Amino acid sequence: MLAAGDVRVNGRPAAKGALLRAGDEVAVHAWPEEPRLVQVSAPLPIVRVDADLVAVDKPPGMHSTGGPSAGPSVAAILLARFPEMAAIDPWRAAGLVHRLDTGTSGLLLAARHPAAYRRLRREFTRKAVEKDYLAVVRGAITRPGWVARSLRRAPRSRRRVIPARPGAASGWPARTEFVPLGSAAGLSLVRLRMRTGVTHQLRVHMATLGHPILGDTRYGRLVTTAALAPDVERDANGGEGHYLHAVALRFDSAGFPRGLRTPFPVHWRPLFERLGWPARMPPLGAP
Repeated sequence: MLAAGDVRVNGRPAAKGALLRAGDEVAVHAWPEEPRLVQVSAPLPIVRVDADLVAVDKPPGMHSTGGPSAGPSVAAILLARFPEMAAIDPWRAAGLVHRLDTGTSGLLLAARHPAAYRRLRREFTRKAVEKDYLAVVRGAITRPGWVARSLRRAPRSRRRVIPARPGAASGWPARTEFVPLGSAAGLSLVRLRMRTGVTHQLRVHMATLGHPILGDTRYGRLVTTAALAPDVERDANGGEGHYLHAVALRFDSAGFPRGLRTPFPVHWRPLFERLGWPARMPPLGAP
């Protein structure tokens, strides 16, 4: 508000740290209230619903939260079905306790009332929630591994995340584990597992390894990889998102649902059939 000139002392814009004297006249110009979410009635697959929470299977191309972007959001659809979520956040997120990138599909969790929201958010903040994803990446991955690399915002683009310099004080700690599940035609199917949940973490970490997620136009174009067959490239670029699907959530603590999972992402079926992979959920390995 200070930088925008919305705080004035004696009719002049106030500077940060300015000292006031007796008799000074302070005027604060309040910002307009953020518009509330407009409820949207639209299809959204429900994975689980109970008195405390709702788990949904987000399609690719749909925003998690409301905002200036066009198109319906998961939050707006949830608010239409569960209006009690307005008591949590009526402006952007309704009851969502975490988010997925617009191009990522899969499991999203929302609370139905403030007490449930606080309990769920506490578990996510404590890193007591293990999250599994399926991804199709470029290149052949033949053995399990992990990436532990802190991430930070790109200095010239708030929408992009980059690896932080080793030893740098800035950055968010992030760790990703990966297990290969199959490979064909210059692509690999991998299970990704994380607890940290930094923005774009999986996408950046896999690109850092030289195996960007298929269809990821933001981070994939920064990595040189072998060309794919033309029909595979068409499948990769013809959808509304990239090949990253949030498949499962597990809580460490008791008192929360065990083993929340989504079904196989049906929008992946054409690519899997082309590659000769079974279009069903593969075994995800040890929990």
